[in-house]
Amino acid sequence: MLQGRVARKPGKHVRPANGGGERSVPALQVLHGAQGVQLIGNSIAVAGGDVVNNIYHYTPGSAATMGVHDALLAKILEYLGELNFRSIFDENLARRTPGTGRGVIDSDWFKKWLMNLLGGIIWGTGMPGAGKTVLACIVIEHVQKLVEESKSNDICLLFAFCRYTERLMVIDILLAILRQLLERHPQVLPYVRPMYERHKRENTRPSEAEVVDLLRKIATSGLFKQTFYILDGLDEAASDIQVDLLEILTSLPVHFFITSRPLDSLKDLVPNARFLTMIASNSDIALLVDQKINRMSVLRNLMKNAKLKAEVVATISSKSSGMFLLATLHLDMLKGCTNESQVRNALEGLPRGVDGMYDKTMDRIKAFPEHEADLAKRVLIWVTFAQRPLTPEELVRAVSVCPDTFTFDDKLEPASIDSILSLCCGLVQVEADTNLWDIPEDPFLVRFAHYSVAEYMVKNLKLHYQDDPHALITSTCIAFLRHYGFHDVSSRGSHDNQEI
Repeated sequence: MLQGRVARKPGKHVRPANGGGERSVPALQVLHGAQGVQLIGNSIAVAGGDVVNNIYHYTPGSAATMGVHDALLAKILEYLGELNFRSIFDENLARRTPGTGRGVIDSDWFKKWLMNLLGGIIWGTGMPGAGKTVLACIVIEHVQKLVEESKSNDICLLFAFCRYTERLMVIDILLAILRQLLERHPQVLPYVRPMYERHKRENTRPSEAEVVDLLRKIATSGLFKQTFYILDGLDEAASDIQVDLLEILTSLPVHFFITSRPLDSLKDLVPNARFLTMIASNSDIALLVDQKINRMSVLRNLMKNAKLKAEVVATISSKSSGMFLLATLHLDMLKGCTNESQVRNALEGLPRGVDGMYDKTMDRIKAFPEHEADLAKRVLIWVTFAQRPLTPEELVRAVSVCPDTFTFDDKLEPASIDSILSLCCGLVQVEADTNLWDIPEDPFLVRFAHYSVAEYMVKNLKLHYQDDPHALITSTCIAFLRHYGFHDVSSRGSHDNQEI
């Protein structure tokens, strides 16, 4: 029930247009002393003369209005797209070796950046495999804890990842950031709603400039005390996208954390950024070695010899040059060792540098029994040259085609994805899909373990295998088409509704 009164108090003096004397126009007070009021509508405009001074948005209070609010929120989220960076975050954070990355989180510069005592842009650069993505996820996790501890919900954290397998456009990333913002902070709905309604009505999509303007408006609205943007893998975006992303995102009034390989040609775009070299410390490498060894029963027993373990840690720390990826592959090369002598011989043969490590890994793969080596070769060819990343099921079926007769028997039980990938010695892995490829049947895709592996394969795979990779892929696709009767129009009737 509405309780209150409409009261007037002295206002300003005005002169009527007909030239009469001044008269007092009392100011109107609405709902003075009202209690338990619920306003159903969009907003209240407080006007003075012909000028609207401010807009006060309300939060609906009834169950009915909350239902409308949630339904609208769901529609807008769907409209903004399904690109999801959180799956990448969760996946990479799970790969973190416990205790690593504290050097950044505990550093004075990071604490000052969080407290706005340092420049707003931090750009961490490192060589391939230095652990930049995992470190970015550690930073995200740390800031996320600050968000959760903020009872007033006035800290905003948004993040994005660029990956070589997903050539995102700038607008894709901006819309994904906006979606993430709306998901985590529904109070920004009144800012997003007008844009959504206009484009839905006109059957159009927002432009880059429009989304950037909206993000800027929200960042300066006073809703948030601090706003953090974290962008990982800038170097994995196309070169023109790199420039556009930097220019757009660094123009926003937010704290910005970037990770990438060194991109010296772009430094002039962010002259006020603080640049940091990202490299795994010896203590972090030692933690990684400990974790990996504990999962290998034979090595774990051998490492009871403290002197031998110290040699392993020191050698891998030295030869990995501060790169987690190299350290991981080095440890993988020790798997087959069954005594101390074999361990020391393997340590002496560990290569330095990324390409040297991949050369050595390819030599290991080719030394497998012929059937296993051939299967690994076909996996590497498919992952390197497929037009899009394959799902685990797609890859298993693709390599199940007989490479000699190019026939396919769907009655045979195929090998598991784990057994197939184990033949690739850590170069290939299964990752969560970000929904970019719109493959609803499977939320996972098969990719190389790192961008640098993909670069190596494109450049060097033909040096290891003389086969024409595209001929293999084409023949395999034809084998599937023949198996399902697509070569014979008269036989297609029984397969028209069959999923391939």
